Amino acid sequence: MATFEAQVEGLTSLSIDGSSSPTQTELTQFLTDGAKEVLTALPVTKKILYSTSSALDNSTTNLTLGGSEVLGVMRDDGTINQPCRRIPSTMSGRSQDSAEMTFGTASDPVWWVVNNILSIFPEPSSSGATVQTLAYPAVAFGDSAITKFPDEAEYLVPIYGAIKTLQNKMASMMDEIPRNSDQDGTFTTASSSSQGYEKVRHLLENSEDIELASSIVGSLSSEMQQFMAEYKWYQEQQAKLQADYDKGLQIVMAG
Repeated sequence: MATFEAQVEGLTSLSIDGSSSPTQTELTQFLTDGAKEVLTALPVTKKILYSTSSALDNSTTNLTLGGSEVLGVMRDDGTINQPCRRIPSTMSGRSQDSAEMTFGTASDPVWWVVNNILSIFPEPSSSGATVQTLAYPAVAFGDSAITKFPDEAEYLVPIYGAIKTLQNKMASMMDEIPRNSDQDGTFTTASSSSQGYEKVRHLLENSEDIELASSIVGSLSSEMQQFMAEYKWYQEQQAKLQADYDKGLQIVMAG
């Protein structure tokens, strides 16, 4: 199977390397962001299929989430696994007071999150507790598959990467348009060594060479037309890919 980089290049007609726009490092971030967005859109019934179970017990009573989404928490009461109910972290103290309605028991345990750490009350015993989480994968530009990810939705990740790649490319193209008079977008005194429209200004103001100035203007206009045609293609392709991505994401969300 082609790598995600190759798929993105095929969708954008761009060559991506370590110094391109975007770079391979930036593409990796785009792909990772896309995978997270797709997983987040899944209905809970499908998220469970790609979840990870973490065991807690009386020696490891808390779980650092690391940005993962919590899908379910269960605590063994010695006989069966009891579902834990989530409470606001501000109620964690009251959940340990038997006089309070939020009090957690072996048959009705509670859980909460503070500073990215999940805690359960009553604390897990030697029988243990289980936390189901959905971790978001890191997707590199050289990868060709994503583990713990729906196969039918994987095609959306390179499309997302292609959309962001085109947006990055168009942004870099806009930076290439001269903002003032010289080719590099800076303003200096017009001279024979000037370039772009600043060269034209030198020819008109100092050499009065209208014929050469007109020739340069014609060349610059031709270059600008080509530039705009290229930009328009990227813009239209980005819009097409966005429509395909949005349609696919709606299907994913419907389950």
